[in-house]
Amino acid sequence: MVLNEERSSARGRRQARWALHRADRAAESPLESISRASIEWLGFPAPELQERFPATDEREDRVDLWWPAQRIAGEADGHHKYDGRFGDPLEALRAREKRDRRLLAAGVRTVVHWAWDDVAEATSLRAMLLGVGMPIVRTPDPGRLASLRGVLRGSLARETASR
Repeated sequence: MVLNEERSSARGRRQARWALHRADRAAESPLESISRASIEWLGFPAPELQERFPATDEREDRVDLWWPAQRIAGEADGHHKYDGRFGDPLEALRAREKRDRRLLAAGVRTVVHWAWDDVAEATSLRAMLLGVGMPIVRTPDPGRLASLRGVLRGSLARETASR
């Protein structure tokens, strides 16, 4: 952080400061980190990361994002979990359904799943979170959301073209 404050550009320092103050090693993927930025810029409350819940078979289930006041769990999944590269997609979906049921039994009110394209098109993520009762607690930042959308759309287009 000290190096950032030595930058000659005040705007560059401010932009980097925003990211540096939100960096959290608990985030397990770029999608989780970008989701947190989008969630903030949409005006929703900040989630807790990697919350654990007891499962019935003496193990734990962990969710990517957790809003305890609303008892809402968020899962930044990405489509790669279900495209066959990690095994049978139907089995992956069945495992997800079983896990969601265990989370509901452990006191989670609902589990919301989203992918890269939902974050790139923030209206999709916004609709999902509003649909499960997530409150807006701050003024949204449409400028940052638009810049995120531009960056992610370019990345998604390159990813799709390389398949």
